[in-house]
Amino acid sequence: MKIRSLLLVLISGSNYECSTGSKLPASFKTLAGSNSGYGTFIGYFKIPKEFIGRRIAIRIPTQYGAYRVYVNGQFIVRLGEISTTPEKQVTEKAPRIGYFVPETEYITLSIQASNYTHLHGGLERPMQIGVAGTINRQFQQLMMSIAMVCGAVLGVGMFTILFSVFRGSRERNSKSIFVFGWFIVFLALHNLFSAPYAYSVFTNINWLWGTRLEYLFTFVAAFFFLSYMHLFNRRYLNPVIYYIAVALLVFNIIFTLFSPPEIFERLALFSAIFALVIIGNFIYGFYQTLRYKEHYSRLNLIAIIFLCVTFLNDYLLLINVIKTTHLFFISTSIYALLIMFQQSRHYAHQTYETEQLNLNLIALNNSLDQKVKERTQQLREVNAKLEQQMNIDALTGAFNRRALNHEIQQQFIQTQQQPQHTLIFAMLDVDFFKNYNDYYGHLKGDEILKNLVRIIQGTLPPSGYLARYGGEEFAILLTGMPVQTALKNLENVLNQIREQRMQHLNRPDAKDYVTVSMGAAWVEQKHGYADIHELMKAADVQLYAAKQAGRDQLKIEKEAD
Repeated sequence: MKIRSLLLVLISGSNYECSTGSKLPASFKTLAGSNSGYGTFIGYFKIPKEFIGRRIAIRIPTQYGAYRVYVNGQFIVRLGEISTTPEKQVTEKAPRIGYFVPETEYITLSIQASNYTHLHGGLERPMQIGVAGTINRQFQQLMMSIAMVCGAVLGVGMFTILFSVFRGSRERNSKSIFVFGWFIVFLALHNLFSAPYAYSVFTNINWLWGTRLEYLFTFVAAFFFLSYMHLFNRRYLNPVIYYIAVALLVFNIIFTLFSPPEIFERLALFSAIFALVIIGNFIYGFYQTLRYKEHYSRLNLIAIIFLCVTFLNDYLLLINVIKTTHLFFISTSIYALLIMFQQSRHYAHQTYETEQLNLNLIALNNSLDQKVKERTQQLREVNAKLEQQMNIDALTGAFNRRALNHEIQQQFIQTQQQPQHTLIFAMLDVDFFKNYNDYYGHLKGDEILKNLVRIIQGTLPPSGYLARYGGEEFAILLTGMPVQTALKNLENVLNQIREQRMQHLNRPDAKDYVTVSMGAAWVEQKHGYADIHELMKAADVQLYAAKQAGRDQLKIEKEAD
């Protein structure tokens, strides 16, 4: 239950005032007109009989000043050191829990309190009395919930800082994200050191440095928050207002480090008036955003409005203008979580869009790869056709001189490397072809060359190789067969041409049809030439011999006989 009324005896200086039925919580200023003084609060209670002999607890929330608590004249808990003079008082600011075991159903609660600051004094916050287990559990739940929230906010801040660091300073918004991360970190520390002062449960920091750290973390968090808003959009925080606010924060930080709470707390209260200018700048900046119909985050707007309202609430509560409860811890924690929710959602959307773009890019790359493969295949086919065109005689369709040179070189090397490999090279020339052109014309001469190629290709074995050597001269390569078999194939070529009886009436000899003369040379490992030029020269010599012997015949080296 909460303690609501006590018999009050307030002693201030040499003046004594008595009042019955005074309501708690109450400040010295409310009861006696000044927060500076000392007094004793006495209350009488009757508890249910079933609580006799059980451990009872009294939880006193954070109070500013010093007090000692007695139950039935027995001391149970204290805060600081009370005194009738400011010089001897030891002020503290922390929650306390006192325990006692009632022996009767009637108890007398006495609280001696003193305070010599002008901001606060007395028992300004409601106390609770109940079974020790229940009071302890409620207190632990409160402290654990605060610690969990502060830990969560601190983790969010550290994640944000590391995210901005690994993202790189040159990336868009990285600097503002980095600053916002530090704001979240110091916001968590501020919440840990602000009411209900959870830090006092698990640390031994004295109240003076606890109060200093509370204000220091507040100033640093405010600095990073204002810097974040300044980087986010200068419309919401004019540079002049921003630098004035930073100067005030630095001024307050210095005083907080080197002056007592009575000075730096009062200075902070006066400096906080400048927050009205900052809030006005926020409102004007948002008005400009609406005026120019620019995009804005409603969630961020609601969070900032909530933050400003709770700041005003705590400020007015601190200067005793209103009597509510501290809301800034709740609002700042909610603000941090809302902003991180917004950033997480934005990051998730960006990640999803990036994944979709990557998938589209992969699909595009696959399609491009397929197109590249198709184009490569087409290019190969075109190159093959070009290669074929480069190696094929355009008129007759036989291989040309370039292709012949490459093929005979390969076969000549293979003959040198393989003992059983044989290469037969034959040169053939159309007999009296110039006379044919003079009589029938060059077009008819071209037809004769085409027909000869068709006949020869149809007569040679599949391994046979026919090339146009130049003009009316052709060359035949035969490989992979005995020399005598090759000679029979060449004789067969001559016979097939004779049998066609292609008319040639302008011959100076007795024949009236087209014939060819042929000279051949051959090479194998035991019968070789120094190079292909010697081989081709030997075949050319045999061709000349065939012409001298009357044409329409084959001549070959004697060794082949």
